[in-house]
Amino acid sequence: MSSSLLHSQRQQHPLIGYYLSRKKFSKLRFDQFLLRCKQFHIDTVELTHDYFDRQNIRIPQLIVHKLEDDVSSHLLMEKICLLPKSSTIILDEFNSISRLLNRYEQYSLLNSNKNFYVVPPFIRVTDDDNKLMIEKMLINNQISFPIMCKPIQAHGDKSHDMKIIFDVQHLNDIDKPCVLQQFIDHDGILFKVFAIGQDNYHIVQRNSIRNLNTYSSRETISFHSSEVSSSQADHILLSTDPSIIVTFDHTLINKIVQTVQNLFELNLVGIDIIIDRKTGDYAVIDVNYFPGYEGITDFSTQLFHLCQQLLHIS
Repeated sequence: MSSSLLHSQRQQHPLIGYYLSRKKFSKLRFDQFLLRCKQFHIDTVELTHDYFDRQNIRIPQLIVHKLEDDVSSHLLMEKICLLPKSSTIILDEFNSISRLLNRYEQYSLLNSNKNFYVVPPFIRVTDDDNKLMIEKMLINNQISFPIMCKPIQAHGDKSHDMKIIFDVQHLNDIDKPCVLQQFIDHDGILFKVFAIGQDNYHIVQRNSIRNLNTYSSRETISFHSSEVSSSQADHILLSTDPSIIVTFDHTLINKIVQTVQNLFELNLVGIDIIIDRKTGDYAVIDVNYFPGYEGITDFSTQLFHLCQQLLHIS
């Protein structure tokens, strides 16, 4: 890009580029964010896979994205990666996001810096691991039943397809490759922490899987994570005891959020936390990039303020 073109761009309003699926755009009410940008004289442009191939385009000073696992997204990602870091801020950087996308690697990274939280014990199961090998890994890692079976990939629709395995006899029910993780009784309460930049997060309490220490059936249970953790969740696994009250330590949650955000270097992140019924330990069971922010009514405003901070404008 010529110096004269760069100079002319600096004389214009700031430009924010964005790439979201239609579903994500609607769920986040992203049109409210675009309207707020317009009100404050910030230009916006929807990025497509061929945007950067056009003549005389403006290079966005900031890009907000939730790229999907498809051809168009990969093509656009390649083009964005070629942009000079001095000209464009990417919210969030692809290298940071990549640390989350493999669930085993995500848990391993979390496990490397667990000062204020625990990570329930876990193992990686590959296509080559047979039942006997899996049994030995579970024993060596002191993982007892029931256990969670989670897809190795932590992004995409199938990443939310989970199973609970109750005994050795049902290990054949797992879908490889996967992560097997110790299930922890947590009184059926999940805390979803939504961060929007540094030092700005919100805690939303949700119903979750009930205590399984008295669960009688040994049959494997399959479910989608939204069936047990969304605000509209209604599943046989959910806790039905209204007398259970779980409180949390705000200071400790704050330390966990800071630790996880620094570990993954992410601004837009969701952290799932449960409290171990027996030990009182705070367990991080999943970290998600650019979550749905369900229950955060003014997300568009807060995202706008984050963009203002990153662009150093008011």
